[in-house]
Amino acid sequence: MDYTEAVERLLASYRSIPRSATVRLAKKTSNLFRTRQAVNSPGLDVTGLDRLFAVDTEAMTADVGGMCTFEHLVAATLPHGLAPLVVPQLKTITVGGAITGGGIESTSFRNGLSFECMAEIDVLIGAGEIVTASPTDNADLFYGFPNSYGTLGYATRVTVKLERIKPYVALRHLRFGSVVDLQDALATIVNERRHDGVPVDYLDGVVFSRSESYLTLGRLTDEPGGTSDYTGQRIYYQSIRARSTDRLTIHDYLWRWDTDWFWCSRAFGAQQPIIRRLWPKRLLRSSVYWKLVALDRRFDIANRLERLHKRPPLERVVQDIEVPVGNTAAFVDWFLDTIPIEPVWLCPLQLPIDPAAANAGPPANAGTAEPTWPLYPIPPGRTYVNVGFWSVVPVQPGQIEGATNRIIEQKVTDLGGHKSLYSDAYYSPEEFAELYGGETYAKLKAYYDPESRLLDLYDKAVRRQ
Repeated sequence: MDYTEAVERLLASYRSIPRSATVRLAKKTSNLFRTRQAVNSPGLDVTGLDRLFAVDTEAMTADVGGMCTFEHLVAATLPHGLAPLVVPQLKTITVGGAITGGGIESTSFRNGLSFECMAEIDVLIGAGEIVTASPTDNADLFYGFPNSYGTLGYATRVTVKLERIKPYVALRHLRFGSVVDLQDALATIVNERRHDGVPVDYLDGVVFSRSESYLTLGRLTDEPGGTSDYTGQRIYYQSIRARSTDRLTIHDYLWRWDTDWFWCSRAFGAQQPIIRRLWPKRLLRSSVYWKLVALDRRFDIANRLERLHKRPPLERVVQDIEVPVGNTAAFVDWFLDTIPIEPVWLCPLQLPIDPAAANAGPPANAGTAEPTWPLYPIPPGRTYVNVGFWSVVPVQPGQIEGATNRIIEQKVTDLGGHKSLYSDAYYSPEEFAELYGGETYAKLKAYYDPESRLLDLYDKAVRRQ
């Protein structure tokens, strides 16, 4: 099935959905962690939109369907010595999902978020049409699409920017005795793109405790030599503490976190040596763990076990937040004092300064110092640090729903940051509008989804409809 046929099927399914019904995609996988109301109507038929249509090695771009996973995209580009500018950590994240939701990884300190990967997109807008958007055509939609989470439309085709890579990544794990020292080193490396005279192509970190944290510096190389394998019995995040240097193939580096879903596989016993030996290697991947989480949510398994042992119920705290680099230590120290979750992941990001993009942005932002992406307003050229933490905490007697998530939201706001909207959120409508481009979003919504066929962003992200 080619792209034209896939779009025809999509549009036919859109037209068949009653106007009183909520429009959603019909897809088998998701990397969202928001609960939502059940939908009785059939979803949009995305058959054929999960494919890679072409790779242009000279222009260094790839044309892909919006439902194409990064696993499939990377498999097609690596043989050409190319990779997307930002490859999110988990294999089943789709290109369209990363762009509309915001993917991040260890190239983000030089390439920004997944938004920066797109050169052009086709979008099924709420009005039921396919619109092509780029920095010069329908630029308001192009720049307003990121962080809209399918509430303005769905990406059907994306032209993805690629960069040249090499076969291997050489790693250095730098240990720090305080988060302040790590913060200072991180800020310097982001600015200089080097450490001890060696180029840094990839940069992220892990905080195990207040007195033990690491930055991992990756350098692309074509030098031959041995490599480590963390797709079987060995576990990547544990190696960070055990060795100061390492080498991986570029393929295994890009997916180093997927085998154990960072460290979340321990919740399913997959890090116990006996269980791990029995666990089929092909099932050591994030998509399997996500299905287990979905089963738990469906049948409330974890809370049933907690009640059986006379323990309080659990609150899910699955979040990625971003704060200015100078506030990293303040947030992490507060988090370690307040929230019983460890380790936490650190990933610096800096959105590129692109005068052409800024001038071609939405009319409300043109010619000003406003952020390039108005629904996720991080100023270009300023370093932020993503802090990721994914676990559960016990609910204390008398606490309101989402008590822990609420205090995290407030702390992030106090420190001048934002958080991703793939998981639970509790903002008031006024707070949400201030943080996520309220007036700009309202204008885009009125123009591209005039009959409100798609959910509103606040309804989807906070009210979980």
